[in-house]
Amino acid sequence: MLESLIVSLLPLASVMFIAGLVLSLGHYFLLVRHKSLGSEARLPRQLALLFLSIMSILAMILVAPLPDSTRNQILGLFGIVLSGSIAFSSTSFVTNFMAAVMLRVTKPFSVGDFIQVGEFFGKVSERGLFDTEIQTENRELVAIPNSTFINLAVTVTRSSGVIISTTLSLGYDISFEEVEPHMLKAARNAGLSDPYVHIKELGDFSISYRVCGLLADVEGMLTARSLLNHQLLKILHSHGLEVVSPTVTRHINQDVDTRIIPKAQPIKTGVQSAKAEEIVFDKAREIERLELSKKDLTSKL
Repeated sequence: MLESLIVSLLPLASVMFIAGLVLSLGHYFLLVRHKSLGSEARLPRQLALLFLSIMSILAMILVAPLPDSTRNQILGLFGIVLSGSIAFSSTSFVTNFMAAVMLRVTKPFSVGDFIQVGEFFGKVSERGLFDTEIQTENRELVAIPNSTFINLAVTVTRSSGVIISTTLSLGYDISFEEVEPHMLKAARNAGLSDPYVHIKELGDFSISYRVCGLLADVEGMLTARSLLNHQLLKILHSHGLEVVSPTVTRHINQDVDTRIIPKAQPIKTGVQSAKAEEIVFDKAREIERLELSKKDLTSKL
């Protein structure tokens, strides 16, 4: 009796051993040894492992020492569970997959581009078949479903350059002819080319100005914005111009001639801060470098 039971279970044990060995080796050679692969490159390998797992389960059911009627019922139940799982996930699965195909045809952006979609802004680090990963200015990695790019407008920063701007308000006692040269100089000192100044709004107590300039190197976008504000404060204060709305001075008990300008401080030498973009977009920059290397290699071949 015991020998017959062992003999009947031997095919099932053999299939289980072979299936476990194949899946373990497949997981090691397809995924573990290639941890640096992106989500788009890992997906076919993951699908291959899923297919092997399903085939292993079917093989174990077929060789199990069960009556034909029971085996057929188990196979039917397995088919129903598998079909139901695909049916429930097919809507988002197909939508995101078709959106990925459309994005590859239209090519609105590529890895390394700065994009704005909805409330998210960052640099594209990976493009998968079901989602696109961006790295935000807080160094976070955000996976956005590809269908989002179909339903919402996407703003892409051009690689040829981006307009850097900032807005500030000044009192009516300061003429536009007086302040415009200083704003243009601040934009040039911030590394911006072709600067210009617009008057955005004539308020009840102040005038809102918008100073802009073209930044050719989009990689330095975060630093350029901060540098533009720094140069504006430095140059306007050095020429005795208050960067404060007159509505503030009306609520401060002070003399009419009192100026709200900080005292000049000596410049500290030898202090250099890190470049924000090198820290924030580290993964996106690395993926972009790899993509460019692949394109160069393909063009040479």
